[in-house]
Amino acid sequence: MGTNSEKLGMLKLAGAETIDPLRSLLKSSGLYALSSVTLPLISLVLAPFLTHTLSPFDYGVLTVLNTSISLTAGITQLGLGSAFFRAYSYDYSSEHDRRAVTGTVVMLLCLVSLPLISLIVLTAPLLAGLLLGRSSLGNAVALAATALLLQNLTVPGFAWLRAESRALFYSLLSIGNLLVTLLANVILVGVLHMGLAGSLLATGCGYGCVLVCTLPWLLLRSLFSIRADIMRNLLSFGLPLVVSFLSTWVLQLSDRYLLSIFSSFAETAKYAVAYTLGSAMGVVVLGPFTLAWPTAVYAIAKREDASHIFKLVFRWFGLFLLFSTFALSLVGIIVLDLLFPASYHSGANIIPIVASSVAFYGIAYVFGAGTILTRKTWWSIIFTVVAAAVNVALNLALIPFFGAMGAAVSTLVAYVIYALIAYVVNQRIYPVPFETGIFFVALVIGVMLYIGSDTLGRRFGLYAAWAISAGTLIVYGGFLALLVGHLSGTRFGLRKIKALVGTYVMKDALKS
Repeated sequence: MGTNSEKLGMLKLAGAETIDPLRSLLKSSGLYALSSVTLPLISLVLAPFLTHTLSPFDYGVLTVLNTSISLTAGITQLGLGSAFFRAYSYDYSSEHDRRAVTGTVVMLLCLVSLPLISLIVLTAPLLAGLLLGRSSLGNAVALAATALLLQNLTVPGFAWLRAESRALFYSLLSIGNLLVTLLANVILVGVLHMGLAGSLLATGCGYGCVLVCTLPWLLLRSLFSIRADIMRNLLSFGLPLVVSFLSTWVLQLSDRYLLSIFSSFAETAKYAVAYTLGSAMGVVVLGPFTLAWPTAVYAIAKREDASHIFKLVFRWFGLFLLFSTFALSLVGIIVLDLLFPASYHSGANIIPIVASSVAFYGIAYVFGAGTILTRKTWWSIIFTVVAAAVNVALNLALIPFFGAMGAAVSTLVAYVIYALIAYVVNQRIYPVPFETGIFFVALVIGVMLYIGSDTLGRRFGLYAAWAISAGTLIVYGGFLALLVGHLSGTRFGLRKIKALVGTYVMKDALKS
């Protein structure tokens, strides 16, 4: 009896040791998710405010400059945010080495950022002429460069908070950055009427506050020198990430710049607003899923019926994505009608196209389980590069003729190709009988219902159109429910997915 009690105690201890890291993971993920969800909420307030206070031209210029900041930051940061996290948390353990890691990251960022930013400021009128077509916007380029410098200098502080698992402080600091940016925009743009320059200054204020909060730590926790071995460690890990970032930037953001060249800044502004509303599903639906999926993939793979579980995940998540695409497209259009100036309302048809693009990206995320399990994650870079090339080619072909709608269609086609390639490759390295036929049928029905409700709604007033769309959404939801109800073992499959996270922990404990 004593032996059994001892075994039971060991089993409970093993279970506790397994559950505690998961609890920590879930808690940290929830806190990080708090900051990621706050971003679109604040953007939902900031975007209507800026579109009402800035002209479409200025808002389009601001969109291009923010896109340029994103590109330049991704290059000049050299992947050091992720490289710091690995080096600090895994490769080095002593306090002295970790201080050297911090110092090396700070020095590398300064050595790369300061000369480049100085060059941009000195040549701002020339760059404004090349990038924006107006050398008179040189001051705006210089302000954007200053915001870029401040953003780069916040990288070590944010990375250290993640490495030390200080998720709450990280989230509060991230949210504080956004709130300061919002408040500064209200004061500088709304009250002081500083226009485009005020909005760029507000962005710099947000990053500046983060830097002020993390600067004392940088002074105390860093050895301000570059250690050769640490530099090699950081750059060997970080530089390949720059390639991945560039392909992602081309896929997701390059269309804004191409729109400004081949169309107009006003068209760029309209597209940016519609894209923001259409991509809300990326935060509302995909955000929580992408936080949980990497851990769940390994949990599912340990099961004997892993292939069946992956199939069920695709079934339920795929159909949920389609319903969410329909619903959030309608919500996005209502928000556009209510909160944005009338000059932006013509971008309503872009919203469902962008939302569909996000849905296909989510599908590709499920298809990519094989690349994770077989340690062939480099395939993801190939997927992105191919999709980015398709996106650019289609943008060049369609934007001159169709403007923002051409950019939206290019994005959708690129993400569809991304999902198709992910499916084909993963079926070769980790075959799963995904129910793609069911997904395709549900997709076609959803598209037909959406087009039908939109066409019918145009014949009536605004509120009647909303009512028609809401009724069509209910019909589509009923269709998806009936479709799922006719699939064999559906309820059992859903229970298995729900119970998976709880059961695999105790199963591992029993085996141990």
